[in-house]
Amino acid sequence: MKNLRIFGYVDKGYTGSPVLVECSIRNGFPGFDITGLPGNSVKESRERVRCALRSCGFKFPQSRVLVNLSPASQPKDSPLLDLALACAILCSRAQCDDGTVNVMIAGELHLDGSIPPAPQTGGAIDAARSCGCDVCIVPGKDGIREESGLPLIIGAENLTQAYGSCLEIMEGVLMPPDEDKGTESPGKVIFEDIIGLEKEKETIAMAASGFHSVLLFGPPGVGKTMLSTRIHLLLPKSGQKRREEVRRILGCANLPVYRARERMSILPHDCAPASFTGGRTSGSPGQGALAHDCTLVLDELTKYNPRLLEAVKDAYDKGFTLGSGTSYPSVFMMAANLNPCPCGGLGNPDAVCTCTAKAVANHWMKAGQQLIERFDIRIPVRMQENLLAAAAAGSRPDSWYTEKISLAAERQRTRYKDIDNVEFNGQVHFSTSALLRLRPEIELFNRISDSPSISSRNQIGIIALARSIADYDDRPDVTEEDFAEVLELRRYGLGDYYWRSLR
Repeated sequence: MKNLRIFGYVDKGYTGSPVLVECSIRNGFPGFDITGLPGNSVKESRERVRCALRSCGFKFPQSRVLVNLSPASQPKDSPLLDLALACAILCSRAQCDDGTVNVMIAGELHLDGSIPPAPQTGGAIDAARSCGCDVCIVPGKDGIREESGLPLIIGAENLTQAYGSCLEIMEGVLMPPDEDKGTESPGKVIFEDIIGLEKEKETIAMAASGFHSVLLFGPPGVGKTMLSTRIHLLLPKSGQKRREEVRRILGCANLPVYRARERMSILPHDCAPASFTGGRTSGSPGQGALAHDCTLVLDELTKYNPRLLEAVKDAYDKGFTLGSGTSYPSVFMMAANLNPCPCGGLGNPDAVCTCTAKAVANHWMKAGQQLIERFDIRIPVRMQENLLAAAAAGSRPDSWYTEKISLAAERQRTRYKDIDNVEFNGQVHFSTSALLRLRPEIELFNRISDSPSISSRNQIGIIALARSIADYDDRPDVTEEDFAEVLELRRYGLGDYYWRSLR
């Protein structure tokens, strides 16, 4: 992730001037201080920012918050600094050392988190050019525009949208996309720096090619989180039909128009269910909408609030979330991980698991059987027996995976080219017409299936995943071996917690 160097805007005179907004959150008695000669309207920003954060479902830090406005020698008196202050507080705990992006953020905040239109928008854009900002976030509902001298101008109607854009900038993916490029992100390593785990990598790449959700489980330290946070780098770029659809839908929802699939949204454990589905603000999208068309990572699945997981499940099934009566698109791929048992020793050959069968079952039921069924692939991540041997054996280049994914994605786009809301096999549950395109696979499954108790949802998941395996291997027809592999990949987590290895 990248650092954000946030600039605010003070409308003074004809042109106004940029102001560097720095935030420090440290231990101490809770408080919110602003230094750098703030005027009365900036001092009042403290209460507007607090209330706007609460209204949008965010928690104000229970620590000592200090915001400095630079240059400190010049008085600053403008409500347009509200949005920059709020974004600086929200982004301050996620700063990294992977480069710096200069961002101009200008806008006044209402108590409900909305951003009213401002006539000073043009001045803020000019100030962003003058101070060398890469991105400018201003009030508006026109998505993203490209203008000469400035790479991106992003319109935002509320704090949630502005913060979502900041997260995308920090991930380095909110840039005007080159729509002719393949799946691989230039300069980003996907699997090449991961030692071993070749079968797990292959399975994850196949899942990404079909937009199938993945659940990884295994002892602590085997690489579950590392693998789950790399999946978004494998997702295929949107095809032409999907790009037009996303522009149309997101334009209606007043969200940014460009949203690359190479993006992940890590759901925090303390996220409130209301803030995932839309918060308490009228017309405000929640984190479910911010996860649209990307990977939603659920780290340590059993630590989430059951009500939050229920909200995630509903958004995943419906493909949209509701924010005070307004629907927002929310089609995403889930990537989750968890320990196989409470003590973490299950599956570790060098450890002794002290958990009873009932304790293990209760551990998995914290996530809920209904949510676990939404994961088309549930695979154990094994302990590495010999790291030196695995490192000497080497790893496949990332291009090997991305080329196979690109071919599989093109095959699926051709199959569903005239069906709305469906582009990959993992999305066929959104459309009966898309499912009927898999009629040969359904007939083969009915011939070889010997279990009449499989639910309709599980049948659809099995058939779609078998089709993805064949597409990933560049084969026109699904075989019985594909269905056997699917049953192996889906059998975990529904009563079978003890595993041997992948096929």
